[in-house]
Amino acid sequence: MAETKNFMAKLVRAWPALPYMALGALLASVYIASSGTAWLSDSEINGGNLSVLTVTMSLSAGGLMLLSTFAVPRVRSWLERPTACLWAGAVSSLGALIVILIGPYYLTPMLPYPVIRSLFFIGGILFGVGLGAIALRCGQLYGALPPRQVILYVAYSQFVVGASFFIVLGSPAWAPVPGGPSLAGMASFVLLPLAAGILASFSRHIEQPLVRDHSRRSLPKSFWKLLAVVFVFSCIVSSVYASTVAVSSIETTLSGSRLVMLARMLLALVLAVVAVGIEGDRLNFGKLYSVVMVASVALVACLPLVTVLHTVLAQVVSLSSVVFELFLWCILAFIVFQRRTSAVIVFGYGYGAYQLGNGIGWLFGAQLLGTLFGAVGEAFAYMIMALIVLACAFLIFSEREFDRLFAPGEEGAPSLDELLMRDLAAESEGPAREDEPVRKGRFGLAIEALAADYQLSPRETDVLRCLAMGYNSSTTASKLSISWNTVRTHTRNVYGKLGVHSQQELIAMVDDVTAAEG
Repeated sequence: MAETKNFMAKLVRAWPALPYMALGALLASVYIASSGTAWLSDSEINGGNLSVLTVTMSLSAGGLMLLSTFAVPRVRSWLERPTACLWAGAVSSLGALIVILIGPYYLTPMLPYPVIRSLFFIGGILFGVGLGAIALRCGQLYGALPPRQVILYVAYSQFVVGASFFIVLGSPAWAPVPGGPSLAGMASFVLLPLAAGILASFSRHIEQPLVRDHSRRSLPKSFWKLLAVVFVFSCIVSSVYASTVAVSSIETTLSGSRLVMLARMLLALVLAVVAVGIEGDRLNFGKLYSVVMVASVALVACLPLVTVLHTVLAQVVSLSSVVFELFLWCILAFIVFQRRTSAVIVFGYGYGAYQLGNGIGWLFGAQLLGTLFGAVGEAFAYMIMALIVLACAFLIFSEREFDRLFAPGEEGAPSLDELLMRDLAAESEGPAREDEPVRKGRFGLAIEALAADYQLSPRETDVLRCLAMGYNSSTTASKLSISWNTVRTHTRNVYGKLGVHSQQELIAMVDDVTAAEG
């Protein structure tokens, strides 16, 4: 066991991005499940079972993530256990295996329909619950990264999604039972969630910064407005796509999934270029939010106007949902990093609302949207949905609200623009240069007061500042351009002079002095 842990630790040191690729395996699992690539048989004539699995999976994942926000300390403690993500991956894989086994060429001929239907729902619930737990752990990992690193690793994760999808498509089509899903497809459907859990478990070898605030009160009103927009947007976009899937052949749906995946790879390339090569003052996520929302409005409004390309446009709407999901993932990680708040709260509410909206939207699109078309007309129904998205984009959560969301939480704290200005080599809160004007807030004054009272050296003061912001030794070494051993030496000196024994005690001490400065 010790040799295995040492090997895993060496592997993470050699490839630091490895644990973060759990997000790629997670999204690949969701996409392969919701596209039907790996588990549908040739007896399927429409997207009925596909819709049921997607609804069950999304509602289960979203429900778990939202419920986790009511027991944050307990959930956070559980997620940080070495085997937690392994168990979550195993639960999700078990759900996928149940869905495979009750297929039309396996257990369906042997069991009564009510039993098969119940097993199908149980499989979908297990699949979604396991993935929801892994998503929370991924949120913790990404929330500890500076913004540019988040964008880069999100791009890498999309390459993992694309590689997984096209490997399944390019694998031999041999099936254990004629007419059933291929062996390669079934293996990917069952093993990808487990792979996500294994990758996420590698995070035990990464030092995580301490969270300074577990309270919902640390989040601004703009965050709750964002949640409303996320829920409504995912509801409408998924309902539009689900309504097309429900009446389309499986071949049409699978063909469209391939086109969306190709576009997804191009998007990943763009994200990588943005993270590495675009200057910070040109990274305006508020503008990007407006562009995504306006494009979605235009696509939804145009759907009833073209009959020949209706299915193609529905796939484009699906792609806009992918773009929004990746955008949302980055934004939630930025919030956690900037405010040093709990990732369980931010991702539990944020990504949980997205998954819940996705499930409700699929259910509405597959079951009720056709009825609505018959009652009020297809063109009018699409126009109403487009107007709702438009109201979300410019009334509930506008670009101005986006700026308010990332306004510094306290005087002297960095804004999102300031964080994005820093490149990948020097990613955040390093000490300011002497020729740069510095606006000292209460936090900065508290650090200076402690440094003067306890006679800290200039470098010990820099280390104190980084420790008080929750950074680990590796991140502090990168920020200050010194070695890890030097950081550890200064850390021991700081602890000794301040009379504290842990980083949590140091943070509490700095918080007390900061409050006194107010």
